[in-house]
Amino acid sequence: MVFAEIKHHRTPLLKSEYRPSVWPLSNDLVGGISQAQVTVHQAVAGVGEHVAQRDASGFETGDVTYLIRPRSFLIIGKLSEFLNERDQYHPEKIRSFELARRHLQEPEIITFDELLARAEWIVNNSA
Repeated sequence: MVFAEIKHHRTPLLKSEYRPSVWPLSNDLVGGISQAQVTVHQAVAGVGEHVAQRDASGFETGDVTYLIRPRSFLIIGKLSEFLNERDQYHPEKIRSFELARRHLQEPEIITFDELLARAEWIVNNSA
């Protein structure tokens, strides 16, 4: 089982500069992380480690879905937030964002433009 929390593509990823070259995560991003973590925790606590699949008559089919540390994703914002009007990236903002998301185990943070690029790649490379 996989959980996904989807926010808005215009949701900011970072706040204003905290210290020189340090840009903290936005309140909406931190809130989305907490929301995703609590949702997964409550689902596992409420359902248990697995769910037995049932057919239309209510009989177990033998198929089981496991909820042992299920994956979770937070889809939020766009990396283009780090671009200026000349399409140049801001390296310190990228570093702050990437360090934060790479050190977070759950949920995996994906931006809308990254999701679109993945989808386009799949469509263009499927034979």
